[in-house]
Amino acid sequence: MLLTKDTTIYTLSQEYPFLINALAEHNKTFEKLKNPMLRQTIGRMATIEKAASMGNEGVLELMLFIAGTIMATTGTPIELSPPAVQASGGGTGNLSRERRLTALKEIIRELHDGAELSRLQKKFAQTVGDISPEEIASLEQSLVNEGLPESEIKKMCHLHAALFHNALEGQELPSMPPGHPVHTYMEENAQARAVIAEIKQELDKAGEEAGETVWSFVVGHLRLLAEELAAIQTHYVRKENQLFPLLEQHDLAAPGKVMWEVHDDIRRQLRHAQALLAGKERMAARAALLDLVAAVEDMIHKEERILFPMALQVLTDDDWRRCRLGEEEIGFAFAVTPGSEWTAVGTVSAAANAGLVDLATGQLSPEVVDAMLRNLPVDISFVDADDKVAYYSDSSHRIFPRSPGVIGRDVKNCHPPKSLHMVTEILEAFKRGERKKAEFWLEIGGKFIHIQYLALWDEQGRYLGCLEVGQDATHVRALQGQRRLLEWE
Repeated sequence: MLLTKDTTIYTLSQEYPFLINALAEHNKTFEKLKNPMLRQTIGRMATIEKAASMGNEGVLELMLFIAGTIMATTGTPIELSPPAVQASGGGTGNLSRERRLTALKEIIRELHDGAELSRLQKKFAQTVGDISPEEIASLEQSLVNEGLPESEIKKMCHLHAALFHNALEGQELPSMPPGHPVHTYMEENAQARAVIAEIKQELDKAGEEAGETVWSFVVGHLRLLAEELAAIQTHYVRKENQLFPLLEQHDLAAPGKVMWEVHDDIRRQLRHAQALLAGKERMAARAALLDLVAAVEDMIHKEERILFPMALQVLTDDDWRRCRLGEEEIGFAFAVTPGSEWTAVGTVSAAANAGLVDLATGQLSPEVVDAMLRNLPVDISFVDADDKVAYYSDSSHRIFPRSPGVIGRDVKNCHPPKSLHMVTEILEAFKRGERKKAEFWLEIGGKFIHIQYLALWDEQGRYLGCLEVGQDATHVRALQGQRRLLEWE
């Protein structure tokens, strides 16, 4: 067998299964290879060179270990093709993970300072050579930790994608069995692509300068297709509430924050396009639709080339089970339904508690307390004294979506970056005892929504946390006169 830096871990594990345990003992980073699902996904994409980078060791060192293990176990001679060393004094394969990230940060900072993209692409190829999705996530997180705002990374993310384009295009797309969250996300993306293809086809029919007559024939269908594409928002809400919290628990909050901002951009583009399609400005509507589908396509590319492969590499089996168990509460886009080949069954262990809960004015069983909270005509969420989401009322009439993935999440990560300063101001004022309540009201989709944030304290004056109460007050606001007799609705 010829062993090169481009030989994949999957190929090696298929031919020499004993390498799985050997590699795990050799380097703790490779313990993930014991998971057969990860071998089918990350293993197919990971070459020896990439694996060495992930394990923070030299490519040649890893190649020698693999060759030695195979020969010692099987007696089969292994031919080595050592990685080439560049004349500049360091081949890309010789860079440790730390040095790769340092080189990448230097390139990205030059990009943010306005350096020419083509020059940086050449520098990237010469100094780093390729990049894994997990390295991109670590890079973004490192830049944020060093003070670069997520909003700045978002503004530059198209250039980042262009910089890493060639390296990412050479990687296989993630492939997971039906039922796995990544498989469901990919199925939704396939449906989104189909809708986008129809939109483009209709726009081609109309032409670049569509006349009023031609436009009248296609605009109705375009409105329906834009409404159909709007289903992608459920896909984004699930990412925000189920996937991003799990990444945060692995100290990778930056990718989710950046993507959330882009989600909001796409939502604004969708509303803008729909408003123009309802009007008379044909060229403006056409341009807005093209911008929208380009943004959705770009997000699909980032998900499938960066986010999902990185998440598969970072998250544990238990993480993915938690992710799956909360998905139904948010729903799925384009009528996609998860399969059953991969399941999350048997991972939730709820401790039975038959005792009563002591309250200030009585005792109730936990079942009754839960039923009461879920049936109140308001939404309730509770953020503890450490600003972690500890509870929300799981009711069918919720105004804003919530799912189990939010429990334990820092509340500052549960809001779009643009409103973060307001959330922080409220919580800090509560903790200092300067304020007891913050109140808001707004109109959304014809509904009048009333929201209150209430500071909670115990009898000893210890701050317990913040209670959020939201209510659709449309009906209450519209009531007039009085009703003193029973009248069933």
